[in-house]
Amino acid sequence: MKSGIIAFVFGLLSCSATFGATGIFGSYIQIFTTTNTVYKGESFGSVASIQGANLGTFNLTNTLSLTQSQVNTFKNGGGDVTGAQMQYRVYLTSGAPGSFTTRTYNFQSNATFTNLAGSTVTGGGDQAWGNTTPINLLGLTSGNGNYTLEVFFRAFTNEGDRFSNNGGNNFKANFTVVPEPSAALMGGLGALALLRRRRA
Repeated sequence: MKSGIIAFVFGLLSCSATFGATGIFGSYIQIFTTTNTVYKGESFGSVASIQGANLGTFNLTNTLSLTQSQVNTFKNGGGDVTGAQMQYRVYLTSGAPGSFTTRTYNFQSNATFTNLAGSTVTGGGDQAWGNTTPINLLGLTSGNGNYTLEVFFRAFTNEGDRFSNNGGNNFKANFTVVPEPSAALMGGLGALALLRRRRA
């Protein structure tokens, strides 16, 4: 009886060894305002989280760009990662979100490499995928207001798609667009002139 159980367990272990493992263990975006700041989705690297980040307050003469982004993937035991991407959208926080835009990733490196968060990755089968084409986030806005930047990451594997998406809720950061200083000044002067006319 014992030999039968041992043979059964050994058979299960042999079968499971034929299946690989794939996934995402790091996901990042880099935001440029006056300097570059890296934010993480998946937790690998000592940088701030994308989720709940306040990117700041801007007018349309300022700079708010997503300058690059990256995912770090793993594969072993016959698993293979064949590509990756990021999906993103920007919308008024009080409004209805629009559709996502796809940001296709290129293969960047096998381990050993330094990822976007500045951490050294050495695991066998670990890879970096990314895109360094800038995205002008202010150019995706429609005027003054509070905005949400929403992103999630996907890796394509021979075992199905793998996601870095905050448990299905996606990663969301916020920023605010305000009038340009000259427009605000002109508005204030106009209101002052109107007030003087009423007093006269």
